[in-house]
Amino acid sequence: VENREVKGSMWHLRYPLADGVKTAEGKDYLIVATTRPETLLGDTGVAVNPEDPRYKDLIGKEVILPLMNRRIPILADEHADMEKGTGCVKITPAHDFNDYEVGRRHQLPMINIMDFDGNIRVSAEVLD
Repeated sequence: VENREVKGSMWHLRYPLADGVKTAEGKDYLIVATTRPETLLGDTGVAVNPEDPRYKDLIGKEVILPLMNRRIPILADEHADMEKGTGCVKITPAHDFNDYEVGRRHQLPMINIMDFDGNIRVSAEVLD
C-alpha cells in the first residue's frame, strides 16, 4: 500500500442527526468536510474533538449515513481538528490509515467497499 499526500478538493456532506437531535444552533444535521467522498459508503463513525463546544452535547448520539440510511455514532476523538474543515471527521477505518487508528480506539467495524482495482464492490465486506 502506498500512502502519499495529494492536493484534493474539500467536499461538504450533510449527515442527518438521528432521533430528532439538534445541534446547539438548532440544525438537524452535521456537515462533514472530506477529501474522500468516494469512501462514504464505508463510514462507521463521525469524530468530533472532545473539547469542541459546538459538538460536545452530540457525543454519543448518532447520525444517519447518507445514501445508506445506516446509523453511525458520533465519537469524541482528538483526531478531529476544531480548526480544520467543519470540525467533524467521517471515520472510514478500512480505507484510511488515520481512520483505521481511530476505528481501533473506538472498536468500530471496518467495511471494505472497494475491490483490489479500486472499484466499488457489489456488496461490502465487513472485516474483523
